[in-house]
Amino acid sequence: MGGSDPVAAVLDRIPFDGPVPPLPDPAERVRLREAFGWTVTQMGQANDVRRETVWTWESDPPRTPRGEKGQRYARILAYFAAELARAGAQDDSASLEPGLEPQPAPDAAAAEATPLELDFDFDIEDPPELSWPDPDPAPVLTETAQPEFDAPESFMHLPEGITRLCVRCGQPTSSVVDGQPRHVYLQAMAAMGMPRCGTRPTAQATPTPTPRNETPTPTPTVAATASATPAAAARAAAVPGAAPAPALPAAAAPSVPAAPAPAAPRRPAATPASRRKTVKKPAVKPVPPEYADGPLAVLDITDGSLTAHLVDGRTLPCPAKTLQALATWALDKKKIRLGAVKLHDNGFDQDPLLVLTEGAVAHFSLPTDLADQEDLRLPADDRIVKNITKAGWELTKSGFGPWARIFKRLDGKRHCVQLALVPWGALETRAWGKAGDLSAADLAAMLGTYARLVITPRGTLAVTGDELMTALRPPTKAEWSEKENKYVSAKVPHTLHTVVEPAPCEAPDEHPVVAADYPEEGSRPASEALDEEACIWVRPAELITDDERARTHVAALDVQVAFLAACRRLHVGTGPAIHYPRNPDFAPDLPGSWYLDLSHVETDPRLPSPFTSSGARPEGPAWYATPTVAYAVELGADVRPVEAWVRETHSPYLQPWYDTLRNAYLTVMADLGVTQDLDDEAFLAAMARYKDGDPLLVALANAIKATAKSGIGKLRQRPNLGLDHVFGAPWPALKRLTWRPDIRAMILSKARTNMHRKMYNLATTAGRYPLAVNNDCVVYAVDGVSPLPLLLGPDGEPIRGGFRLGVNPGSVKHQGSQTIDWALDLLVDGVNIANEIKDVSLVRVA
Repeated sequence: MGGSDPVAAVLDRIPFDGPVPPLPDPAERVRLREAFGWTVTQMGQANDVRRETVWTWESDPPRTPRGEKGQRYARILAYFAAELARAGAQDDSASLEPGLEPQPAPDAAAAEATPLELDFDFDIEDPPELSWPDPDPAPVLTETAQPEFDAPESFMHLPEGITRLCVRCGQPTSSVVDGQPRHVYLQAMAAMGMPRCGTRPTAQATPTPTPRNETPTPTPTVAATASATPAAAARAAAVPGAAPAPALPAAAAPSVPAAPAPAAPRRPAATPASRRKTVKKPAVKPVPPEYADGPLAVLDITDGSLTAHLVDGRTLPCPAKTLQALATWALDKKKIRLGAVKLHDNGFDQDPLLVLTEGAVAHFSLPTDLADQEDLRLPADDRIVKNITKAGWELTKSGFGPWARIFKRLDGKRHCVQLALVPWGALETRAWGKAGDLSAADLAAMLGTYARLVITPRGTLAVTGDELMTALRPPTKAEWSEKENKYVSAKVPHTLHTVVEPAPCEAPDEHPVVAADYPEEGSRPASEALDEEACIWVRPAELITDDERARTHVAALDVQVAFLAACRRLHVGTGPAIHYPRNPDFAPDLPGSWYLDLSHVETDPRLPSPFTSSGARPEGPAWYATPTVAYAVELGADVRPVEAWVRETHSPYLQPWYDTLRNAYLTVMADLGVTQDLDDEAFLAAMARYKDGDPLLVALANAIKATAKSGIGKLRQRPNLGLDHVFGAPWPALKRLTWRPDIRAMILSKARTNMHRKMYNLATTAGRYPLAVNNDCVVYAVDGVSPLPLLLGPDGEPIRGGFRLGVNPGSVKHQGSQTIDWALDLLVDGVNIANEIKDVSLVRVA
């Protein structure tokens, strides 16, 4: 490190041996850094981390740095404290300039040679190396010379590592406000208790009304009414005196875009006590300035020009005429700051998403409908595709389709922009509902909420669910190599970091490993394939009792996000499958597949068999996943595996994925009025009317559930059985780290046995048996339309291990009720009434 570098000069004076001092609290970390005159960027440079990481160390609650970087950080802060104490003891009135001798003031000509302006004359494609000398501190402006608060759009940031001295406090800053170096001070920062630079924090800051010509930054609030739309909330928040009616969840509100703040940010105001009972909201993390405009923008034609609608309700003009210019504009931080921070320290920041409405699609001369409805992409020789590649941009192997990904390689990195074309069906109607018909502002608000609660969409919800797994548990990390004297990519234990071959029983019929043993398509015996699926079963009509026929109605219970609930604390294999060919002992803690005979296990015929997806009793030996065999042991069966493929390397890999989607779902449902603290009657009433609430929130809840279900299905993605696929040939999905049919089998096995356990407990305790089961829905005969009697035992108390009403994944809701005559009329023909009970129009016609 050169002596001219202020960071290097300070590090040269710090001893990095001896006892490690304790870390101070977050507020003290901020105070020490700022009192010493370092920016967040300089602290990150000193610790070999990004400045966003330093913000997490200084936020409340903080992310505690560990290992070598944590020790280095503690020593630097201890040095700051010692130097500041020494300077205070000497009563040094001069400002402390760490690591540098006082620099002579530049002359007027030099000052004119390096003016500060809001627009630089370089493009993001080729940014030059800038080295600007620091002039003498400008005189501190009076209160009348500077506005009390800055507008959110009034500032910019200098290039990485470049600072100037603030005209207010004289300390280094990387922000430029109205052409002058100054720390940014937004009105929302005052509302959060942050003092302006050069002042001391007050005991309690009082927010000032927002001027009419400024757009306020939303603060976390709970939805006041379920009928207000997100765009209406954003517009109401911008008008003084308007009643606040935000409809989107609090966790989704964009955080305040700010430069390195002059004091540690405080926690947002506590939510009401009633809401604290419903869902634990994640702490709102500060948004880095480079992502201040949110994770995405929706492009539409407004007043004849292309306009970007942001998630907080603001709009920005977009000058792009071509897609390549659009990608350049989206990555140019001087024009718009799109993107989101990484979900894990070992991961990558989220790329910006641009959603193109029908008007925007026409603006870029794209067809409003895809001619190729099979491949869903533009031909490789299309003029639009050629223009993109000619400009130096690239497309992924999936080509230019509804979810097109454009990137350019610069300095060894890929700079990417994700496009979503609404007219091409980017937003699946079965999951997103009528989101494609929303206005640009409402669509930006809804997708922005999804991005804040879950992740920025990267494709279909199946693709997004798969991406979320990797983003939360990255397979690799940067690790220092003493041998190579640089950081290298290292695999992270207990993650899916290596592509592994499935066991022969776990692979679908089209897989090469199956084709090698059974060359003729469809020739593999059913007993040689692992068949772990959800249960679909109908009780034979002759087994329906007279007592059940005497009931007045049938009621259905539906398990909330059943497959997601099965992921909770579930250990899945992370390494290759190990073959045990001869009579291994069953180990319930080893995820894998076991070949054994469960046909001897006696089960009540009025209940579906827990061992098969059809509910029929097994006919002989077959392959079963670990949860199924463990449940057989729980029922008292004598299990003797003949063969096994197990994974001795395993972990609860899906736990962060479960937590993220569960919290997102509970947050949205709470804003729709369905909270966790409702009693049974209130819950049934809330669930009966929640779909009449804000349609954006309803679509958001459906999208979160679809992300969970589709993401699990993506683990066993099968080939597109079109003309191009050859039986036994590999398909692209097999190259994914997350192509793991064994994990999907574990999840479905766990979900099915969880549901059967509740049915079994209800049968043994209250003598109630299901009439039909369809995946996560089960139907019982009952007196009246209410499902509440199904939850109670003969003593009127809840059944231990039975069904529970609630919004939490794994609890149940009322799916619907019909008359007993309706049910019996369909059951006699073997119709699965669990699949039909919601459709009140289904009536048998003679």
